[in-house]
Parts: sequence; C-alpha cells; structure tokens
Amino acid sequence: MIQNKTGRGPLLLLLAATALLLLLGLGSRELWGAETRWANIALQMLQSGDYFDPYLKGSPYYDKPLLSYWLITATSWFTGGLGHWSLRLSSVISAWFSVWLVYLLGEQLFRKGTGLIAGWMLATTFYFVFWARVATADILTVCGVLAAVWWYWRGPDDTRFSRYLVFFGLLSLTSLFKGLIGFILPGLVLLPHLLSEQRWKRHLNLRLCAALLVAGAFYMVPFLLSHLYGEPNYGESGLGLVLRENVVRFFQPFDQFGPIYTYLIYLPVYTLPWAPCWIIALWVAARNWKHIEPDTRWLIQGLALLMLFFTASGSRRSYYVLPLVPFAQLLGAWWITRRMAARNSDGRGLKIGFGITTVLLAAILGVLYPWTNSGGGVIRFGEQVRQQASQQAPLNQWRMVMIEVDNKVPMYLQTGGAPFYYVPETVQDFPHNGDTATLIAWLERTSGQHWDPQRTIFVAQYRSGDAVPLDALKADHQVITTTPTRGEQVFHGREDQSVAYIPTPER
Repeated sequence: MIQNKTGRGPLLLLLAATALLLLLGLGSRELWGAETRWANIALQMLQSGDYFDPYLKGSPYYDKPLLSYWLITATSWFTGGLGHWSLRLSSVISAWFSVWLVYLLGEQLFRKGTGLIAGWMLATTFYFVFWARVATADILTVCGVLAAVWWYWRGPDDTRFSRYLVFFGLLSLTSLFKGLIGFILPGLVLLPHLLSEQRWKRHLNLRLCAALLVAGAFYMVPFLLSHLYGEPNYGESGLGLVLRENVVRFFQPFDQFGPIYTYLIYLPVYTLPWAPCWIIALWVAARNWKHIEPDTRWLIQGLALLMLFFTASGSRRSYYVLPLVPFAQLLGAWWITRRMAARNSDGRGLKIGFGITTVLLAAILGVLYPWTNSGGGVIRFGEQVRQQASQQAPLNQWRMVMIEVDNKVPMYLQTGGAPFYYVPETVQDFPHNGDTATLIAWLERTSGQHWDPQRTIFVAQYRSGDAVPLDALKADHQVITTTPTRGEQVFHGREDQSVAYIPTPER
C-alpha cells in the first residue's frame, strides 16, 4: 500500500509535484474566459484607487463579493503590477492548499495511505488543475469548503467557543469569495454526520450562537466599508448582489440554463482521469452499505446532498461541479486503498500512473497550452502598442480610450498613467465614423476633460471579417491589429479582434 514510510517524504513529493503542475507556464498564457472580468475589475481598482466599487469597462459591476478582487490587487503590490502571476496566484495557492487538505482528510478519516492517494488523484485531475490556473473565485471556494470540513473533523464533538469561531470564520471567509454557498456547501457536506446519533443537539448552545454572530459581523465588513467609503452614486448594492446571485438565481434563474442532468455528465468529466474510481466506489459501497465504515457513509451522503443541491438550482453550468470533485476523489481513494489492502499490494502500478499523469498534465497545461498562446494574440498586441507609443513619449503620458473593448485587452496596455477611459456599448451618439478632431471634440464634451490628440490612443474591438472600426483615424494614426497566435495559425483564427490607433507624430 502507498503509505508514509519515510516520514514526510511522500507528502512533500505530492506538494512539490502539485506546485509544478500549478506554476509551470502560468505566466505565458493570455487571459481566458471569466478571468478577463477579474483582470479588468482589478485593473480599474488599481488605476482609480477605489477598492470598494467594482467596475467592468467603466460600468458598475458588483457581480461577486470584493475579497477575490482584493486578493488580486494585494498580490499585484508584491509582484510589481497586475499581470498573469498576480492575477492567478491566489487561485494557485488555494488549489495547492486544497490538495493538502484532501490529504489531511483522507489520512484522518480512512485507512493509512488514503489521503496520499486522494491528494495525488486531485492534483492530477485535469479540470481541477485547469481551473486552478484560471483567475476566478471557484477554486478559492473549493479551498474554503475543504478547510471548513477539515476543521470540523479535527474535533466533531468539541463545543469550545474557539472551535466554533474558527469554523464559522472559515464559512464567512469562503462566502466572501463567491457568495453564500460558502456557508451552504460545508453545511450540506457535514449535515449527515451532525444528524447521526443526534450530534447536532450537543452543538445547540450559546457559544455557537456567539461565534455565529461574530462570523456574521466579519462577513458584513466589506459590505459596510463599501457603503461607507464607496461612491454615493455607484448604483449597485453588494447585499443586493447576495440576494440576486444566491436566492433569486437558485429559484428563478436568469442565465446559465443547463439541463437537469448537467452534473451527472460533468462530475465524471471533471474528475477524469480518475472518474472510474469513485464510480466503482459507489457501487462497492452500495453493495456493502451496512458493513462499510461510518465515515465512508458520511462521505457518500454528503456528496449526494451536494449533487442534489446543485441539481435543484435552476442555474447550472459545468464548472459549478468543482466543489464536488475533491470529495469524489476522496471516495475513489477509499476504494483504492480498500482494494490494495485486500490484495496486499504495494501500489507500484498506481505510482507509475500518477507519475505518467503528472508528466502529461505538465506538458499539456504547462508547456503546450502556453506555447499555443505565444507568437501573437493579445499579449503581442499589447507589446506592440506599448513599444510604438513609448518611442514617442513615456508611457505614463499617454491616455487610453477603450471603445467597446475586449475585456482582456486593458491589462496588456497598462501605462502607469491616467485611468483608462471606457466608452460603453450603450452610448448612442459616439461618432464611429468621425475623424480625429470629431472624436476628440466628442470626448471633451462628454467627459468634461481635456484630451491631447497627440497623446491619446484609441482601442476598439471588432469581429473577424467585419470592417475595422474607426477607419477614418488611419489618416493620421498608426494602426496596430491583433495577430494570430501559434495555436490560431495551426487551428483557426479568433473571432474577436482588437485594433489600436496611435497618433502619427506631428512634423
């Protein structure tokens, strides 16, 4: 059996391999999907100095609680500015801790070696590693849920105030990443254990109530700060977001409509390549339900409640299944160690499998995927714009006008100067066909600011095959457009293109 025969060596190897999978090539891949929103919102916080009112391309966008944005902006202070590393590092660290927490849970609840196998299974799960390298709040939530469950299992019958305070503090912290699921998910996972033998009765005391009040006050701090120090005319409420995203969306979904069987498909997909292990484990547990360990029954019941909760929600999306993945892999590890013990196996084949999977994932996500992002794309577009602009004047002297711009573009065009000016898509009177004088006059009239035509760069977005916007600016501006990456050259070009207009120096 795979077990800890040399002290902490196997655990250190697991954590080192996890770090390699999470960090290799992390700074080489351009922004993708939802993380473009986190990048744009964090950038505007850094440029404006307003950390209480999130904006997306200049418009109020209180889609998530503030804490995930604050983690990014705080990291940017240590890394020298907003970039791939500062954007994704909080997710990476959360994923690394998630693997460690799964190890601790497995070793504590099941036979020796289960935690180590579960940790390797989670660390080499393709979609877990993929999302861990993406700047969103999902892996932060996974880590928070695991931390709360681990803390509970350190003393499930402990009724001290300090135990309650840390537990509810973890729930509050997790809820400040993505929403109230930070409270709901750990509660659902632990509910079967609390109900068994009527354990919940011993926890009905004033110490629990006091800890819950303290944790609730802690949860309210960012919303209170936003109310006190945010802009009075911001127009969106953080607590209104909580109600909309966690209650209204559950009962009356307004987007992300997936079929009711969504998670029956995506839980196996999101646990590849180890999905067969937990599926077989379910079958084995069902056949031996009365004879398996109580903690195994708890794990299955908790996993089932999570599945029912997400399925009951009318708003369904594939990656919402991520909080179930560690528990499914833990169940798979339980079956593997049970089988290995029955066969008196040393797990050599499993070690080889983990090694091969680690190398493959490192090659795909850490080398091949970043390579397909090189040679062009938004990264190269930003480099060209900044290089050409800096030949005329220091970057901090330039101002950027973003017209219906792609979310991912602003981060690559940072100048260190004035905040970017965003022209929202809802503006009706913007002179799309105007020349430089017309555009500058419109900017000064609508913004109330002075604009120097020789220090203003216009950036716009268009679809591949469509006419390039702001075509009249070609007369007195240098034009830079997005070029295809290596991956796009091999497969296909992107549909969304960007164009920048840099003024030609006056003679």
